[in-house]
Amino acid sequence: MSGKREASSRGRILGIMCVIAALCVAAAVLLWRLGRYPGESDRFIIPEHIVICLDAGHGGGDVGAVSGERLEKDDNLAMALAVRDALDAFGSERISVILTREDDSGLELQQRVDVANDAKATLFVSFHRNSGGGQGTEVWISSEGKPAETRLAALILEELADVGVSRDRGVRRGTAGNASVSYTVVGRTTMPACLIELGFIDSETDNALLDERFDEYAAAIADGILKMVKLK
Repeated sequence: MSGKREASSRGRILGIMCVIAALCVAAAVLLWRLGRYPGESDRFIIPEHIVICLDAGHGGGDVGAVSGERLEKDDNLAMALAVRDALDAFGSERISVILTREDDSGLELQQRVDVANDAKATLFVSFHRNSGGGQGTEVWISSEGKPAETRLAALILEELADVGVSRDRGVRRGTAGNASVSYTVVGRTTMPACLIELGFIDSETDNALLDERFDEYAAAIADGILKMVKLK
């Protein structure tokens, strides 16, 4: 009798373990579908209709960094427009592209955030040039370093590095002055967002590369975005 009770007990334990395992599998599948399972799609749900918001930094009276007659605001706008054209040329009916500005307009930072949030954009990419005597390209994300924005930044930077930059300065969190504080346009947007510092405007090398490889850079950024939404 003792042996039978022991066998019965083992059977019940095995049955309970099977039920628990089945529940865990079901929960994992549900979380994966919701995009909330760590390691799966980086917690990023790709909608059927994808809205990409491109932000040309500065504008109007805010010229940004300056090198001689070269103004950051102009480089930013030119690149944002070129990336839009590259995404449009890809030809997917699933993608719409919006810009925070399409001309030399001045916008407050919160206005840029509002454009993206009000449109319920899928991704947000802001364009800037660096300054201060360095060289190379870097991509900034929020201080939290969420998986989806980290992946977006990494994909874009990888594509740019493949085209050729003077230096790959990596994906960076927070701001240049404080890693625990986010740049407004990536910290307040409700979708994965990043800010590209496309070379130093006071570097002759970076400016030469930008001018020579402008179309390639635009295509590389577009490809990084397309890979993020799994269209490439």
